Amino acid sequence: MLTELRIRNFAVIEEAALSFGAGLNVLTGETGAGKTIVMSALGLLLGGRASPDVIRAGAKEAVIEGVFELEGEASLPEAAEWLSEENPRELLIRRVIAEGGRSRVTINDSLATVNSLARIGAALVQIYGQHEQQSLALRENHQQILDRHAALAAELAAYLANYEQARAIRARIADLERRERERTELLEIARFRAAELERAALVAGEDDELAANRAVLANATRLAEAAGEAEQSLYGGDGAAIDAIARASARLTDAVAIDPKLNGALELIASARADLEEAARELAAYAARIEADPKRLEEVENRLQELTRLKRKYGGSIESALETLDRSRREIAELEGVAESRAAAEAELARALGDLLARARVLHQKRAHDAAVLKRRMEAELKTLGMRSAIFEARLTAIAADGAALVHDGIALSAAGFDAVEFYLSPNLGQPPLPLAKVASGGELSRVMLALKRLEAQQRGVATIIFDEVDAGIGGAVGEIVGRKLKQLARFHQILCVTHLAQIAAFADRHFAVEKEERRGATRSSAAALSDPDRPAEIARMLGGAETSDKFVRAARELLERARE
Repeated sequence: MLTELRIRNFAVIEEAALSFGAGLNVLTGETGAGKTIVMSALGLLLGGRASPDVIRAGAKEAVIEGVFELEGEASLPEAAEWLSEENPRELLIRRVIAEGGRSRVTINDSLATVNSLARIGAALVQIYGQHEQQSLALRENHQQILDRHAALAAELAAYLANYEQARAIRARIADLERRERERTELLEIARFRAAELERAALVAGEDDELAANRAVLANATRLAEAAGEAEQSLYGGDGAAIDAIARASARLTDAVAIDPKLNGALELIASARADLEEAARELAAYAARIEADPKRLEEVENRLQELTRLKRKYGGSIESALETLDRSRREIAELEGVAESRAAAEAELARALGDLLARARVLHQKRAHDAAVLKRRMEAELKTLGMRSAIFEARLTAIAADGAALVHDGIALSAAGFDAVEFYLSPNLGQPPLPLAKVASGGELSRVMLALKRLEAQQRGVATIIFDEVDAGIGGAVGEIVGRKLKQLARFHQILCVTHLAQIAAFADRHFAVEKEERRGATRSSAAALSDPDRPAEIARMLGGAETSDKFVRAARELLERARE
């Protein structure tokens, strides 16, 4: 149950604090006074989408806070992680919308995500606004309402998983059929690619190795000359480095006999001589071995040209060309076996559709049973709302086959089974039931929705229900009936109701008036609880407008008296 709501710098509300209680809490006020803004703030507190546009002009952030009192420690498992042992029955939810659209949520002073808030909000409060009344007139929404009443969430989730699996198999069959139609052409292309790449006998890294070989072959003469000249400089020519080292070694050998400290330098010279002799031998061997080979150079050039062509054609590298070869081989195998694959997929689809149809039949049976239950419960609810002879039906018909539906044994299957659900209503005695959208007036539609919401709230066990302008299309005596019904409903749930009807407001256990004023060049809305002495004036305003007379005040007092009966 929502016990407190505090709003600061939200739209035209500078600051407001409302203390709600059990029973029927009613918000009234002139059109445009800010009642909807209060409901919008509450919607954000329950996880609605935030926008920086809601921040009051001149403020840096909007803040909405609410205190919820739970009925028991285990009454809200969605909020268990935020409840403390010291106070397991209270939730303090705070939401801040800052400039730039940033949103911050805390639950009992711990940070939380908006998704977590939305889950908790759905368990705490059920909201009914005018858009839901409009959606009730749309046939496509009736199945969801019936399924919620029948508690089919688990069965629908299992059915949907099978449905998506069957759709995936059907898509695979369509692809196989396409490939079978194009089999000859695709197979020819794949075989050509594979044959071309197999003839090339590609080896990973071959292009880099050949490029290095080409550089050597193209410069063989220069390389041989360089090696020969270097060998002569080190060993074979006049003034070779080896001769100079030999002379230095001989001089130091004599000197070491006199001063052993020169032995280290002598050892380094000996090591250098050995390295130079080894280098000279390698250079002589290299110069003798390397020679210009125009034929081999041409072979390397041709091979590199072939590799360049294949790389350009098949992805830019030898590795990508080899991947193309593997893929082409697999494609050939698949195309050669496409008929067998399609037959296997069709058998798999038949099994999947058989399972799907079995699940759809279970859904149909449960819907048909619950449709009868819903009929009885709705007609009983509508009777208490002044529609004493109303007939309500949830009719099930088979859906029509279309391109999106799966079909098995001549039965079309959608994502929710093979049923199309539509509500029918006969509001008056002697009239046959007709589709709800065709027969219900605005007031009747409001009462149908109120009855449905009453049943849903009873089933879900939510503590708080919000009705935002539930009186659309209602007036006079019907308004008093709806007010009495809301009063009865408030015995089991906390009700928050925004209304324009005095007949409904008269039944309030707590009555709040929302007012708007212009002051110092700015518009401000405020909300305040009305004491019992103040209520007749507000009810009279609702009856007669701004110019209330004693007649309207007397009528307001009569309404309040009748509501207390």
